[in-house]
Amino acid sequence: MKTRYGYLYIRKALNITLLSFLREGIKQSENSCSITRIMRRGVNLTTAKDLQKLLDVSAGRREADYYIKGGSLINVLSGEIYLANIALSQDKIAYVGESEKMVGANTTIIDARGFYLCPALIEPHSHPWGIYNPVSLTEASLLRGITTIVCDNLFFFVYLGTKGFLRIVNSMDNLPVRQYWVARAIHQSPDINEENIFSIANLKELYSDPSIIKIGEITRWPLIVEGDYSLLEKIILASANHKGFEGHTAGCSYDHLNVIAAAGAESCHESITAEDVAQRLRLGFWTMLRHSSLRPDLPELLRAITEMRLPTNRMLFTTDGSRPSFIAREGLIDGMLRMAVRAGVNPVTALQMSTINPATYLGVEKDLGSIAPGRQADILLLPDLEEFTPHMVLSKGKIVAIDGKLSVELTAPDWGEMGFRTELPRSDLLSDPSLYGVPSSDEKVFPVINFVSAVITKQQDRLLKPRNGLLEREDDLLYCTLIDRFGKWVTNGFVSGLGQFEAIASTYNTSFNLIVLGRDRSSMARAASEATKMNGGIVLIENGQVSFLMPLKIGGMASDRSFSTVVTEMKYLEYKAREYGYHYNDFFSTLLFLVCDFLPGLRITASGIIDVKKQQVIVPAQKLL
Repeated sequence: MKTRYGYLYIRKALNITLLSFLREGIKQSENSCSITRIMRRGVNLTTAKDLQKLLDVSAGRREADYYIKGGSLINVLSGEIYLANIALSQDKIAYVGESEKMVGANTTIIDARGFYLCPALIEPHSHPWGIYNPVSLTEASLLRGITTIVCDNLFFFVYLGTKGFLRIVNSMDNLPVRQYWVARAIHQSPDINEENIFSIANLKELYSDPSIIKIGEITRWPLIVEGDYSLLEKIILASANHKGFEGHTAGCSYDHLNVIAAAGAESCHESITAEDVAQRLRLGFWTMLRHSSLRPDLPELLRAITEMRLPTNRMLFTTDGSRPSFIAREGLIDGMLRMAVRAGVNPVTALQMSTINPATYLGVEKDLGSIAPGRQADILLLPDLEEFTPHMVLSKGKIVAIDGKLSVELTAPDWGEMGFRTELPRSDLLSDPSLYGVPSSDEKVFPVINFVSAVITKQQDRLLKPRNGLLEREDDLLYCTLIDRFGKWVTNGFVSGLGQFEAIASTYNTSFNLIVLGRDRSSMARAASEATKMNGGIVLIENGQVSFLMPLKIGGMASDRSFSTVVTEMKYLEYKAREYGYHYNDFFSTLLFLVCDFLPGLRITASGIIDVKKQQVIVPAQKLL
């Protein structure tokens, strides 16, 4: 087919204007919140009356609500592209073919000549608290053709508990996307409150809720290999509720992959080479090809298709919680489609990996992931199969975006009413510069956390000298302090390879505690105090003064501002980081993962500075209370 940017031609027999049409769509969308909740949770709402209406439209006995005419249908079920029309009844597809019997006086007609008709895209693995929040992520997703998002519950669950998290889920019902949720079985990193938060009682309530589709990624996969009984109990509990679990097997050997597959892991998104993809497919994993701000690995992973010729029926695309500035630059699943096609992947194959494959993986292929009678009316009008930038996006049978602009209003909940209150230590505790130093009256060799990439570190032993009872940094080092959000402990150390910040404080990290870096302890104290004053976020100090504030009012991890505003703020801080000598690709991931215990090298944690591979505490944390 010859591709071109066609024009949108919408009409009713009564010749309503485009503006009134959109207003009508918005009004109807607002009235469908209860339907949204049920369909997002994968429950079929259809009554006999609804079904009769759908069948009447399909048979031409009743007028369709919408009729999409003259487009080239991408059939991800058969792998074909052919001319077809689509009739919609409420939020479902009633008919696909040539008949126009269901077009009536009140049918809205969309002229799709010159466009491809494609199922809307599905993101199978996201973290909707990566500076953005579920609402601002929805904004970015809809404009790029994604109408179904699988969301990680970790942050909301840890902060708000079971009932608070489920309130968040229900508050998202008004959004014009489908959100499925995965629920973690354990914390991402060890936490002193982990047993209480992730108790069997709490998880039993979660796993019985229809909002939850699977256990979220188990980052501490060695526990599975070791047969940790407590974790296995939680896996069995989820299985009893017909829920599998996501794997997270970074650095996992083939033999250990066998153990994790035997435990029932259904998927993994941690492949970084084409051979990793092959290994996971061979062992039965649904294998997500990832391209993210932290791991932009798609060019290498695509070799599994273009060179190894592996079948793609169990491959998916994911952007794995990429940072907003990366999304603004490279896109989401749409960007991965562009890359795949340029690398030689057939466009229909690439779209299958973004639609029917994830729908099948999630067990919702009867409702989503294809354009066929009875499926949900989530449809894209694409001008071409090269850029994959949608001209029009329909979600739940309504137009939600046209030419890069939303045609529906996104309403965020009152985050304060949801119960978010960032826990941070007292400001008088944080204002003491000595809190940010390693106590010692003698010269000593200290294990410095040396960054060799945005998140990977190695131990670098350095002989450091004391001054006024604290070890002094050398010119290429920064002081590094992790402070418990409840003020009970502190871990101090040094980092290298991150540049020469005067001071930066951040609550944005996987432990949700307060991390402070800098070359001046007094400025570090100022940065930490300012982070407390604004109830969490990121603070940069230059020349002893606050030069940048990024409030993260949603638990110190996510902004309540629009997606575009967050992008602007992030770009500025990334610019400042480069100015101070940071030369890796993802500064925000550096902040996020410095405190984690599931990536190689040294980490600063609640236990102290640890060697992840050896599972040893090298420098213990110090009690404050």
